[in-house]
Amino acid sequence: MPTSTPIITKNPRGRPRSKEAEDAVLNATYRLLSEKGLHLTTIEAIAQESKVSKATIYRWWPNRAAIIMSAFLKASRNSIPYPDDFSEDDVVKRLSSMGREFLGPIGKMMAALIAEGLSDPVFAEEFRAGYINARREDGINIVNAAIAKGLIKKADPHTVLDVIYAPLYYRLMVGHQPLSDKFVKEYLSLAMTGILSNKA
Repeated sequence: MPTSTPIITKNPRGRPRSKEAEDAVLNATYRLLSEKGLHLTTIEAIAQESKVSKATIYRWWPNRAAIIMSAFLKASRNSIPYPDDFSEDDVVKRLSSMGREFLGPIGKMMAALIAEGLSDPVFAEEFRAGYINARREDGINIVNAAIAKGLIKKADPHTVLDVIYAPLYYRLMVGHQPLSDKFVKEYLSLAMTGILSNKA
């Protein structure tokens, strides 16, 4: 998996980066997104909240989106894991937890990063390399194992993941209806009917 993240952070010459100051910036970004929203999470606000100068922030990150990306990666280190099994109950439980998580700061960060990627292909590629690819690789492995066990129908594992996760991201980005547990159970019931093997 690609690991280079030039758009996320810089490697400036001179004094090494202070871990304490870096954490202060990322924690401040997280708090601002949670309490103020994306539009008010500016470089100026981050500097004021973190007590780290704008000059230092710009030396470490190229832009606001890169800071949000770094804060997101830090906050999502303990993301909800994929279920070990591919039972409908386990999938519903995981997606319901994700839906609730998307209602908070993680969801705001995710939406901001996806939106930024629409206008910046380089940033979009870094987002995929830094977060999406690793998560999907885990999911693909689980889907392939479920196919091998005869739990789900033979299909492109990428398509299977998209069928399961796309509605969640659609509601996150469009916001036309709530990300409720009821919604997750209803759409997964329909999706799993098409995915699960008749033997399962």
